[in-house]
Amino acid sequence: MTRRRGLAQLGALAVVATALLTLGLASPTQAHDELEKSTPATGTTLKKLPAHATLVFSESLGPDDLTVTADGTRLKVDAVPGKPATLTVDLRPVKPAKTVLLDWQAEDPHDGHESSGVIALHVKASHAAAATADANAHAPPDDSRLITWVTVAARIVGYLAMAVFVGGLLFLSLLWPAGAKEPRSRLLLGISVAAGIAAAATSEAVVVWRSSGGMTLRQALNEDFGRVTTAMALLWLLAAVVVAAVFQRGEHVVRELPWRVAALIVGAGLIRTTGMNAHATQGAQPTWGAAAEFLHLVGISAWVGGLTVMTVCLLPRRSIAELERIVPKFSTIAMLSVLVIVSSGLILSWQIISSVDGFWHTHYARVLFIKLALFATVLLAAMKSKSWVGRNLTSSTHRGSAVGAFIASVATETVLVIAVLGAASVLVTSSPGV
Repeated sequence: MTRRRGLAQLGALAVVATALLTLGLASPTQAHDELEKSTPATGTTLKKLPAHATLVFSESLGPDDLTVTADGTRLKVDAVPGKPATLTVDLRPVKPAKTVLLDWQAEDPHDGHESSGVIALHVKASHAAAATADANAHAPPDDSRLITWVTVAARIVGYLAMAVFVGGLLFLSLLWPAGAKEPRSRLLLGISVAAGIAAAATSEAVVVWRSSGGMTLRQALNEDFGRVTTAMALLWLLAAVVVAAVFQRGEHVVRELPWRVAALIVGAGLIRTTGMNAHATQGAQPTWGAAAEFLHLVGISAWVGGLTVMTVCLLPRRSIAELERIVPKFSTIAMLSVLVIVSSGLILSWQIISSVDGFWHTHYARVLFIKLALFATVLLAAMKSKSWVGRNLTSSTHRGSAVGAFIASVATETVLVIAVLGAASVLVTSSPGV
């Protein structure tokens, strides 16, 4: 028995060490595709307009991800072999003018963030080529809608899986260790890990699919977003090891310090890598934004994961003794989680909104308002649940009906919280300025 426990501790420490190495793969840089330079550069005065312009971005970008127009005419964009961050724009269809404005809009192929700008070129002697009737016929095909939906779906699944895994382990280790031997708990954790692995694999597939210009798989995965998704996939594999220990030893392992440390490291790594693809570092104080994003996801995970375990695993047992012992403690954790969510959310809103002009007219703002409305509804449901706990759960009369009402309230709260998390994942793939 001692030898078995020693092996388990060594295994847990190995998980911790591997997780730390994995976190090292995830660069803290939160770069999104931004235009680094153009040839000709904006503001340049030219004798005549060249046949092509060259745009160099901070990250790899495919021709399908960049739209360039001049006077309403969409221009053809081509990749440069061997240079995944460089694209060329065909300027031959541009109408003669003393000042040519090239409006460009880029959608990050990795996470859906959008950036845009204008390149102004002053021409002394405009070329005589007029816009051809079939200029738009040569425009690159647009598959961005499908890829965006796939990206959003992977992000939603990944967020939910992360929250259920982290919050579920927190609930079991701190509040309900006996639940580690419950079949429903094990199934829930197993599903969360499988979903997390699938979401990470899908994100990597999107990176590879939308890479172009001769980029190899190794080059694609060496990009910032590629490194993050690789680290996330490895962390989900480590999460499978953590859950496998629960399957093997149940209640005993969730009480042991080595397992708890391993679970803490893996959970923190998943939260960190999930937050690295968000808007947190786009403001004036990126460090504060990253810290607020981490705390925001910690609070959401503790709340969502705990509610899910309680709804799916604990409440169906209808054990009043367990509810009396566990629910008040979780109520305290949920209240602290809400405080963390609200305070960190205010910091994130200040980080993002204060630097975006015309924010209130954007798609991002509309999704944010939906999220806040759902969140307010969740708080009302949570307050009602807490009221039932205080009035009826500990009462000696009508316990059965009180438990039934409480189950219905918690189930509603869980669904609403999951909806909030879904809205949050959509926000990550939306640009605040559009």
